[in-house]
Amino acid sequence: MQRKKKRKSILDILRNRLFFVMLIFTVLFIFIDSRMRPLVIETACYKVQSLVTQAANIAIIEQMEQSPLSYGDLITVSRDEKGDVSLLSYNTLEVNRLKSQITASVIEKVNRLEQTDIYIPLGNITYIDFLHNKGPKLRFRITPIAYVETDIASDFEHTGINQVNHRIFIVLKVSASALIPSYSTNVNFETKVCVAQTVIIGKVPSNISDDLYFTQ
Repeated sequence: MQRKKKRKSILDILRNRLFFVMLIFTVLFIFIDSRMRPLVIETACYKVQSLVTQAANIAIIEQMEQSPLSYGDLITVSRDEKGDVSLLSYNTLEVNRLKSQITASVIEKVNRLEQTDIYIPLGNITYIDFLHNKGPKLRFRITPIAYVETDIASDFEHTGINQVNHRIFIVLKVSASALIPSYSTNVNFETKVCVAQTVIIGKVPSNISDDLYFTQ
């Protein structure tokens, strides 16, 4: 009887110790995860934004080299009887074609992005300055995916007396995700690339930009 009680007492002690060990590991895991998750998400966001932006810029440059367009292909400049600029208007057909081609090219480039790794030093989870970027690096593999929309935009910059530099931009509106085991994050951002520009000589109405708009 005493042996049974003693054996049961030992088993109870072992169970209690095992419970406390598991509890400690659970608390430790939750603590590390709470410190690690924001760092992983932030680093992944920067990484996927950098990858997608780079791929998009390369796609736009390649597209413009394959199908070069001039400012006159995209914009029609109307002048009054004095020769002054009275109206700027988009060439809707060419702008739509450009947007469609660039969208397809960017999506193709983004879809070809391969998995990549990010590394976070263990010391960073302590949030202690002198331990920043110290310690072994934890590796996380991310899979970048993105949805891309394109738009057209322009701006005017006065470069001299009766001289205005007019630039046309393709604006990429990107909704990107970084898929990571046990983590996932989304980031929305815009990037733009100048595809055409010219210097308009002559008097340009101050409200000329209000008349320049694009309708599909």
